[in-house]
Amino acid sequence: MSHYFNRYILFAMLLLASCSKDNSLEKMEQIKMIGNKDPNKALVMLDSLDTEIKGESDYAIHKYELLRVRLNDKADNIPSSDSLIKKQIEYFDKNGSADEKQEAYYYAGSVYRDLQDTPRALEHFFKSLDYALGNKECDSILLENTYSNLSYLYFQVQDYNNALEAAQKEFKVNKDNNNDKIIAFMHLGATYLAVDSSRQAKAAFDSAYSHAIHSKDITNLQDVLIHLLNKYSEMKDMERAKRCKALIYINPLKEFSSISCMAFAQYYESIGKQDSAVIYCKRVLEEKSYINSMYDAAKMLFRIYSRAGETYLTNYYAGIYMQLSDSMDFGKRQELAATVNNEYKYHLDQRKEQELKDEKEKYKNRFTIVSLSALLLACIGYAFYYRRKNKHLQQVLELSSQLTEKIDQNKRIITMLHQSELEGKAEDVIKAIKQSSKGKMEITSVEWKQLYQAVDELYPSFKDRLLKELGTFTEHQMQVCYLMRIGLSTSQIYNMVDLSRTTIWRWVKKYKWLTNSDYNA
Repeated sequence: MSHYFNRYILFAMLLLASCSKDNSLEKMEQIKMIGNKDPNKALVMLDSLDTEIKGESDYAIHKYELLRVRLNDKADNIPSSDSLIKKQIEYFDKNGSADEKQEAYYYAGSVYRDLQDTPRALEHFFKSLDYALGNKECDSILLENTYSNLSYLYFQVQDYNNALEAAQKEFKVNKDNNNDKIIAFMHLGATYLAVDSSRQAKAAFDSAYSHAIHSKDITNLQDVLIHLLNKYSEMKDMERAKRCKALIYINPLKEFSSISCMAFAQYYESIGKQDSAVIYCKRVLEEKSYINSMYDAAKMLFRIYSRAGETYLTNYYAGIYMQLSDSMDFGKRQELAATVNNEYKYHLDQRKEQELKDEKEKYKNRFTIVSLSALLLACIGYAFYYRRKNKHLQQVLELSSQLTEKIDQNKRIITMLHQSELEGKAEDVIKAIKQSSKGKMEITSVEWKQLYQAVDELYPSFKDRLLKELGTFTEHQMQVCYLMRIGLSTSQIYNMVDLSRTTIWRWVKKYKWLTNSDYNA
């Protein structure tokens, strides 16, 4: 009797554990649905499962962590690192379904997007796209959002043609899903306008406006109307712009938003109310919240005062405009655009290589089936397989060789770009060094900081290596080390640093490892 009772207790415990696991997954699914409308509320609900989830399976724990990343993304909470999503990628890449892989790679792309790592964001969005396009039952909303993010990333690096292509695909998926089309029309209009297709841009914006009016949900569409006000004013369609402004009830000066202020400034400049435009532009510059809006505000103020013939203010805002232009580093954006294109080409090459591997595996499996079903045809099948295998193997080898050559070429280009950028940023400091050697001027603290910043940006681990090798060091030691890192000779360093020639010679000899070719900061 006791034997049967023990079995019953064991069965009951297993049943309860199974129910607990299913219950946790069901709760997470409910929280996920709530998160689509109210992500902050869903995050609070998810936190309540923290203790319960610790005793669950690895699968349930990783589903929990992936849901946390998803909800934070929807709540616009910027991540501080990629440590959490990397664990989910590693797990679901090995154990997840196609849908789970699509979701994991999508949110990895979102994390890297928020961390301003455009190449890695693209890489993960592309992988999410691969799993979506290879799965008829994929999450079509995630697929639409993937194209939306690709369009945004291309737009940010001024690759407007690819941005337009991604926006067109986003719109197609949106149309197939019969989703709310307002945002898709807005993205399409913005990319058409960027490639100077004003007619198509206006058609897209008109469609977005029409859908917004018919939705009868003006309260929740204020951001859309503000963007439409800006775009219509930019295209000088003032009739539509006035209609949009009449529907906007927020006051950007009270409920500050740099984007809203610039939309109002664009509108007032277009209708000739320059004083009103100036008020909104100056407010943007005072708040210093978003550098892109500050850049547009300074540019508009320069334009307004230049037309008015006010020389002092024109020069003043021209200076601010140039400073912001330098801060935004448009040259760096162009370089990033090239990196993005290389990343995309590399991704395509990876796909081709994978397709060849899959095709080779398919023939291998086919050969196995034929061999088992017909021994008489085994020799013929083997010869066929061997020939095909060699053919595809040769293709794989050729592709691998091409990839290796491209990777080496990219490395050489990046090295040249880094050297060019370093020379560009240190150019003024080096010029000051030459002048100092002639007794014409001294190097200022600002120019030292510019040199430190340029070297630290190109060689992020350089300063950490100095701390590790030297422990604590003086300002003079730091100056000598940084000058050695950019390749200055002992005599040049002596002309710049207020030290004796003997001390500099001794330090240059002591820190000679800085100039070794094996050292890579």
